[in-house]
Amino acid sequence: MNTSTLVREHAGTGEPLVLLHGLGETSVAWRPVHEALSRDYDVIAVDLPGFGSSPELPRGTLPTAAALADAVERELDALGVTDFHVAGNSLGAQIAFELAGRGRVRSMIAISPDGLGTPVERVYQAIALITGRLVATLLAPIATPLTATGPGRSLFFIGERSRPWRLRADDSRDLLVNFARSPGYLPAVAATVVDMPTGLDRITCPVLILQGTFDPLVSMQSPRYLAFVPQARWRWLPGLNHVAMSDDPAMVSRAMLDFLDGRHARAAA
Repeated sequence: MNTSTLVREHAGTGEPLVLLHGLGETSVAWRPVHEALSRDYDVIAVDLPGFGSSPELPRGTLPTAAALADAVERELDALGVTDFHVAGNSLGAQIAFELAGRGRVRSMIAISPDGLGTPVERVYQAIALITGRLVATLLAPIATPLTATGPGRSLFFIGERSRPWRLRADDSRDLLVNFARSPGYLPAVAATVVDMPTGLDRITCPVLILQGTFDPLVSMQSPRYLAFVPQARWRWLPGLNHVAMSDDPAMVSRAMLDFLDGRHARAAA
């Protein structure tokens, strides 16, 4: 029996590929690349606890990357998925690093990974996230007409996307409403101020880090992962922002598949 509570989109055949969204987003963030990835992989996109349609973590549990990784692992255990590839964006990438350090990950892809900010950067990021929540709350009552047009979508999503008009109207409406109402948002923002990645030295699987050149949030801190994960490969995404998947789905899915398929080729050799 399927006891899944976090999985929102599950499609394709092949090796499992788990997709983890960023703070304030939901599994909807991965829809632009979902079809391309599911042609070769069994793609499992989740809503993290407290986001989208997923229940919050138990009361009193701070949603650190480790606590969220625990929830994802329980979900995959329920599905019978023992090992898997994982791709994460922002907070989802930090969770992916956590999972990779536990030894169950075949390979991982981090898109604009969060987690290695200085104290000043963490405070700045928290202020930006809280401001974004306030704006989303104000705009949520008019989400449907606002997101029906490209300029309307740009009004809210321009901060984390360089081409927000490419979002589908229904997807952008869902993202905006969930940004405003997800109960896990503020606790997760609080956790980002104090949470630090652990277990990076235990990562042995292949790692790819993708970073948009127009990302104002983490482009300074994401390269720091290279010092802690020496085997990681790095690739810039020209012109793309923090949530790169919707800015240029073809570029992002191609970069992901090149890495995943290349890993298979190296293993065969």
